[in-house]
Amino acid sequence: MDDIELDLPSVASSHTAGRILEIGAVGLRNPLPVNGERTQAYVSCVDGTTLRLPDSLQGWAMQTLAANYDLRATGLPSLFPCRFEFGIRDGAAYAVPVSGHRSLHTRVAAGQPAV
Repeated sequence: MDDIELDLPSVASSHTAGRILEIGAVGLRNPLPVNGERTQAYVSCVDGTTLRLPDSLQGWAMQTLAANYDLRATGLPSLFPCRFEFGIRDGAAYAVPVSGHRSLHTRVAAGQPAV
């Protein structure tokens, strides 16, 4: 996996877009850390780019993975591929689905439930 971290742009208002990515998968590196390792969340984009998420979005990644596993377990289609907007607004990192594409139907921000 690339060690390139997703650069989160500062967004002044909800009328300004952050960074929009077409996501093919969300994953965790070292999900059960040992010997001082850290769990690191990442997104794999449909263009083949893999970006490490900042620590502030690790909870979002875990919630998104859980929501996707729940959907798949009930026979529903995967959340992926989908488009999400990433950024920093009012000092907090966020990830929200971009409408018009198959994705989560609720706002998913760091620390908020995925569904």
